[in-house]
Amino acid sequence: MQFLPGVGPRRAEAFERLGCSTLEQLVRHYPREWLDATRFVPIADLRPGGLLTVTGTIRHAAALRTRGGRGDLSVTIADATGTLHAYFFGQSFLARTLAPGARVVVSGEFDPIDRRMLNPLFEVVEGDLESLLHAGRLVPVYALTRGITARGLRSSMRAALAAVAEQMPDPIPADVAAAHGLAPLGESLLQLHFPATPEALARARRRLAFEELFLLQMVMELRRRALREEGVALALPPAPALVQQVRDGLPFTLTDDQTRVLAEIAADLAQPRPMHRLVVGDVGSGKTVVALLAAMQAVAAGRQAALLAPTEILARQHGATLQRLTTGTGAQVRVLTAATPAAERRALQAQLDAGEPLLLVGTHALLEDKVRMPGLALAIVDEQHRFGVRQRASLTAKSVLPHLLVLTATPIPRTLQLAWFGDLDLSVIRARPAGRGRLVTRVVDESKRPQVLAFLAGELAAGRQAYVVVPAVEESPRAELKAAETEAERLRAHPLMRPYQVGLLHGRLKPDAKQAVMAAFQAGELHVLVATTVVEVGVDVPNATVMLVENAERFGLTQLHQLRGRVGRGRHRSVCVFAASPEATAQGRERLAVMATTEDGFELAEADLRLRGPGELWGTRQSGLPRLVLADLLRDEALLIEAREAARGVVRLDPQLRAAEHTPLRGALQRDFSEALALALAG
Repeated sequence: MQFLPGVGPRRAEAFERLGCSTLEQLVRHYPREWLDATRFVPIADLRPGGLLTVTGTIRHAAALRTRGGRGDLSVTIADATGTLHAYFFGQSFLARTLAPGARVVVSGEFDPIDRRMLNPLFEVVEGDLESLLHAGRLVPVYALTRGITARGLRSSMRAALAAVAEQMPDPIPADVAAAHGLAPLGESLLQLHFPATPEALARARRRLAFEELFLLQMVMELRRRALREEGVALALPPAPALVQQVRDGLPFTLTDDQTRVLAEIAADLAQPRPMHRLVVGDVGSGKTVVALLAAMQAVAAGRQAALLAPTEILARQHGATLQRLTTGTGAQVRVLTAATPAAERRALQAQLDAGEPLLLVGTHALLEDKVRMPGLALAIVDEQHRFGVRQRASLTAKSVLPHLLVLTATPIPRTLQLAWFGDLDLSVIRARPAGRGRLVTRVVDESKRPQVLAFLAGELAAGRQAYVVVPAVEESPRAELKAAETEAERLRAHPLMRPYQVGLLHGRLKPDAKQAVMAAFQAGELHVLVATTVVEVGVDVPNATVMLVENAERFGLTQLHQLRGRVGRGRHRSVCVFAASPEATAQGRERLAVMATTEDGFELAEADLRLRGPGELWGTRQSGLPRLVLADLLRDEALLIEAREAARGVVRLDPQLRAAEHTPLRGALQRDFSEALALALAG
């Protein structure tokens, strides 16, 4: 970057803050938006509203000093039809550029009262209008940083494009580009940054969005092929006796969906290739039992299985539940978390080193290098979207490619399935186990709080329990959110709540304190649990029949659905109340209205994708996978499918990308996806 004209070492450091150390990185720094400054009008025809552009000659320019010491600049521009004033706040230094006699183009919004434009885009014209960069065209707008101005970045961008755009290796093979009608890379980069027309911009965006999706799908296809065709795993024969023994002890009958998914998993485990399967099950659909029965297939074969949970609370809860469900079968279920005492940890490690068959349940502690699992044959990851590619690899690296089973209660929209989880086979559990009570959803505003508390008290009097969920731990002066601590005290002081015990659970509590609170709630010693979203995933208290979510508009649809899934798990009728604050936005209220119309998590996930977009919906992307900049998973589903088919064709013909025409593609993948590819491009 420092050798680009006008940059130098000092400005190169500023460009590095934008992630641009080379010219190639700079031309990949795409605009955030484009200002349409293409509407040229005579000065006499200027009207308020919208971005308008005039060209004329500077008649007068005056630098002004305000009382506060700020230097402004006032400029008068004339064409054959009249005069226009342009006023630049704090930019008196522009007097050297905007001198009388100069021909200029200015683009801005017109103020008819003062007949002026404030801080308009401008450009001094020395040649024809075709060379305009900063005004009078579709003007790119970029993310900036200290030391780099919008005008400076546009100038550097044009110089960088001229220097390297045509020489950059194109990662899209020529036959793929031809088949999908894609323009050359250099031309597309030029038209994306400085489009000649809106149509040229659309073509360039499509081409470069296709490239993003194609590279992502190449990663998925290469990983899928490597795992299926080159990976070697231990074949785990079916274990009908142990599996049936556990099934017979279940307090319920498996649903048809559970039975089907279990059969898919059992067939995968019996193969000498590593399973790589994602089970998507709506809240309360019984994924944990399916995971347990899959683990029994590994244990029966004399091997070890590991279940990785996202939180300490959930790991301990899983451990207790699975130990109870395997009582009398001879199968061992052990728990390992950061809070496991050292002596217990050493004894457990001795069992693991000896290769004793067991199911180990834990948190991130299972990813530590000092936890050795030489007999690991099946790795189960609960709530996959909280873990990335690197973490998955850490778990599977503890053995020779164990089978991998991933669970999520977050229904995944189709486009996200293709984009982020294309390397996983997919199983879906929709049906909820029989025998559960009806779940009712209500949306209320602050004025209904007395009625809600009266209803809650009635449920407590009937022997039930309740959750109250708030979006913050302590009061914030910036956002009027009900904090967990304040809400707990408020409830304890309420006359209707005085006969009952109110507990408090949030992420800042130490693990032992969290566990003590949850144990007390599960035992019925606490009647109301005030909590943050630490209860979002997996917490199972069938006697809880009421959930009140305060400031519910602050949550996304998928998160609200997860919270709602904490009730309706027993045989009694349950009610989930989403309370909106007076400050709720229209979009927030729209989300709550959607929640009241359906309990189907898959419908809600699609709605959440439409309302919030994939990045915010998914929260934490899989690490190792670059973010999509131009591609929009909501708008570009058809393009994503095209990219997937193109990637499959390339991998089918050249799985190691050794052909000469695939050299740029291989280089791009190794540069941008080295972590996610793992063994896929070995050799």
